[in-house]
Amino acid sequence: MKKIFKRALLLATALSLGANCFALSACDTPAGPHEHIYGGWTVLSAATCTENGARTHTCAICKETEEEEIPALGHDFNGGRETVAASCTQTGKRTQTCRRCQLTVETDVPTVAHNWNEGKIDPEPTCKQEGSKTLTCKDCGATLTVSLGYGAHDPVETGRKAATCTAAGSISYRCNTCGETLDDVEIPALGHRWKLGDNDVEPTCTEDGYLDRVCERCGTSEKKTLSSLGHELPSEYTLDKLPTFEAEGSKSQHCLRCGEHVNATTVPKLDENVPVEYSFRLLRNSGALLSDPSVVITVYDGDTVVAQSAPSTLVSGVFKYSLKPLKDRQYTVQATSLPKGYTAEPVTVEAGDPNCNIYLTAAPIREPVPAGNRYSVGSVMYDFTLSSAITTTRESYSLSGLLGKKKAVVLNFWATWCGPCQQEFPYLQLAYTELKDDIELLAINQDISDNIESVEQFASRYGYTFPMAYDSVNRLQSMFGVTDIPATVVIDSEGVVCELHNEMITSSEQFISLVSPYLTEKTQAGTPAVTRVPDVLFQKRTLLGE
Repeated sequence: MKKIFKRALLLATALSLGANCFALSACDTPAGPHEHIYGGWTVLSAATCTENGARTHTCAICKETEEEEIPALGHDFNGGRETVAASCTQTGKRTQTCRRCQLTVETDVPTVAHNWNEGKIDPEPTCKQEGSKTLTCKDCGATLTVSLGYGAHDPVETGRKAATCTAAGSISYRCNTCGETLDDVEIPALGHRWKLGDNDVEPTCTEDGYLDRVCERCGTSEKKTLSSLGHELPSEYTLDKLPTFEAEGSKSQHCLRCGEHVNATTVPKLDENVPVEYSFRLLRNSGALLSDPSVVITVYDGDTVVAQSAPSTLVSGVFKYSLKPLKDRQYTVQATSLPKGYTAEPVTVEAGDPNCNIYLTAAPIREPVPAGNRYSVGSVMYDFTLSSAITTTRESYSLSGLLGKKKAVVLNFWATWCGPCQQEFPYLQLAYTELKDDIELLAINQDISDNIESVEQFASRYGYTFPMAYDSVNRLQSMFGVTDIPATVVIDSEGVVCELHNEMITSSEQFISLVSPYLTEKTQAGTPAVTRVPDVLFQKRTLLGE
């Protein structure tokens, strides 16, 4: 009974271990299936550098043993020492010893590279023969010859064919060493050097013009067409004939370049019961709109107010309102609450004209400048007086005095140390020479570190003839909000700020185009007469550059 129980216990133990083997004892007593559970290894023979060793371990259940080979360890050589030094002609020798078995071995050390000198060239390479260089080893005396190939030809010019405007030229060469004829070198064609002729015809809006040009180099002449410019039309129509209660009117677009009336159309007759949308405009002396929401535009029928603007209805200086046209009388329009320096007379409304212009007049304000005053485009200037920076003139300059003599005053803020100021002054001088009958250019020095003597010396050195004034406290500059110089301000004949240019002037043409709109004579009711001149300069420059 005890034997049966012991065998059952062994079988259960083996099954719990994941049985994979089965054994019977010598007395036919089964140990049961089981997974081997080996103990630690026992070394039977130790491995050496060159020979394998062996080890064994035994299963704790079935006592089965397993033997395993221990690989040979291999030699563990030290760094060794060089017994024979290597050179560029022979190998060296190195002796190393194994740290385990003390075996000593000898190995070869590779030869080193030759230590070549700079070499000697003989012969020199020419276009007739190859050159060569011989190198010599500084250590062993060995030599090495390398080829340098053939040298370049030594060209000598033998002839030349000049290039023309339309044909390429060439230069001929031969080698001065070998006499060989070399390839010609091409000289590109020069191209025409055009100049304008005397028979140019400017293009118009409807007709082509042409440019007569002549080559300064070869005399070739030709004409190039300048395409017609086409009409430059405004977005709005202009009434050519006002409608009445008895007859239709007409309107068209007026070309801004040639003045021709195009796209004409009829305007219906007036009807007392059909409202007309009138546009009431605030126009400055320059023809520009005055945009100031504080202005109040009031429309009267006799003494009765029929319309009045508010800040929300006065958009960019225009107040629009629909009114029934009056047959036997006219509406009257008055602008009030105008900015300082402006005045406006009442105007009447033509029944058939939807555009009613309220013309503003202005003059320099002859009052003390209030603290914190700031100028912007559209502001009326307070009168000012500045002393001349040129002591020989003994003059002073006032705004009202200058405007009494000229159509516009230009202020230029600058300093002697300012590089961009010095760059633009020649352009200002050119423009001033052309426009001095119509404008006064007053260059106002702004730097407290400059003194009158330095300004005077600067003007004398470069021959500038326009007036220069001195504003040591920068009063005007601060009122214009100028933080960087140069800066240029254009003031029209009524003392109104028209332009504030905060960049350097880069040409006399740029300065003239900045000022010219404010030099035209006024036509009816203060409207400036503006003439648009065809500009074909770009076309001319393009054609000359072909």
